[in-house]
Amino acid sequence: MPKGLSFFDPIIRHEAKEALEAGGEVYVSQNSDGHKSGLFIYDDYEATGTIFTRSREVFDHFYLLKPSSYIFSEYEAAEHPKEVWNIWQLDIEKVSLDHRFKHHVSMEYDVGEIERFMASSQPETNRQWIKVALRNGDKCFVVRIANRIVSMAWMTIVGGVARSHGLYVEPQFRKKGIMRDNLHARLIYLKSRHVHTLINEISESNIASSSHAARAGEKIVGKIFLYTSPDSNVPSSSFIKGQKPGSF
Repeated sequence: MPKGLSFFDPIIRHEAKEALEAGGEVYVSQNSDGHKSGLFIYDDYEATGTIFTRSREVFDHFYLLKPSSYIFSEYEAAEHPKEVWNIWQLDIEKVSLDHRFKHHVSMEYDVGEIERFMASSQPETNRQWIKVALRNGDKCFVVRIANRIVSMAWMTIVGGVARSHGLYVEPQFRKKGIMRDNLHARLIYLKSRHVHTLINEISESNIASSSHAARAGEKIVGKIFLYTSPDSNVPSSSFIKGQKPGSF
């Protein structure tokens, strides 16, 4: 894929690979001279996809490709209802490691344990992805209380960039410093791997997580939008004829 397609350029290839290995789909848009202008990663189980493009024509095509789905994209289509998410970034080299932990944080590799926790806390997750993610080097950080997982955070690392995602703390254990401990454990790990940048996305409506990110020193560096694609019986009058994306 050409550089400059997305803020997430460093991790797009990794995300596409994992999507395919977990049973998902990846579509690439290119014009007649072979120039690639867009990528669409889609998970049928989760009915969720992400469009990476700077082109309105490409966005329109991929937006209508999977009806009744959640679609993320950095492309802002003004006329479509959407939820705004901020992209946060942290310069890891500037992070102080003098944090005092209240809880023990560890990396979890037991697929069964992870599946059980995510089945109750994030049931929409495609379970096939868990094995795929661990096999591809993604890290799962957990906090246990009474030998039971109560908090989880995933991290994808590609070169010098890490993306944090899948953060969750069980409601009864929130506001106890667990997620802060989990974050600092991840930062220690990233520093040991010489990773320089951490990124994550947080909905603008999620005030608690946004405040947590700001306190950690993260800065907003961009936006990504969450759309819901129309039902299949809605006329596709907004489709613009033109280049036809091909798929792998």
